Amino acid sequence: MGTTFRFMEDPAASSSVLGWFRNLEAPPREVKSERGLTLHFQEAGPVNFNADGRVDAKASPVASIFLPRIRRGALWTVGEVHFLATPLRERFPAVHKISTAFSKWLSTQECVYSNKRKINPFSYYLEGSVQNHDPEVFAFESALSALNAGQYFVTEDDTEFRLDAICKMLGLRGVECRDS
Repeated sequence: MGTTFRFMEDPAASSSVLGWFRNLEAPPREVKSERGLTLHFQEAGPVNFNADGRVDAKASPVASIFLPRIRRGALWTVGEVHFLATPLRERFPAVHKISTAFSKWLSTQECVYSNKRKINPFSYYLEGSVQNHDPEVFAFESALSALNAGQYFVTEDDTEFRLDAICKMLGLRGVECRDS
């Protein structure tokens, strides 16, 4: 099944999340992937590949990171960290410890959205499918400032069609998006 963590921070600033991983006692090897970065925790074992040559994230000591980015010139994406190896604790105990430590560290930031709470004060600014996922969303100071200034957020996997609809609706609020 894997574990997913979600976070918000200014896409133009240096990533606090990436900095956290880089500051580990044994930092992972960073490899650019199609949508972000794959972090390989080399001390925990080799990377396994699928028949098509892609990394098998469910059988490898890796984490995937999708850093926040700007879409349509006006929307920031919610960042994500995925530990997909299963069962992580049994297969890669050292990576499980890193995942647990990361969870504790991330939870020191303000939780700006949880589908377990009835009231989420920033919901108005969370568009697309941000509110359709189970993991809570934690915001770093840069994102909290942006939220308080009226910044809108979407998920990395919101489609172009969905972004068109969001941008039309936000246009009614005075927010101008650029074409794809």
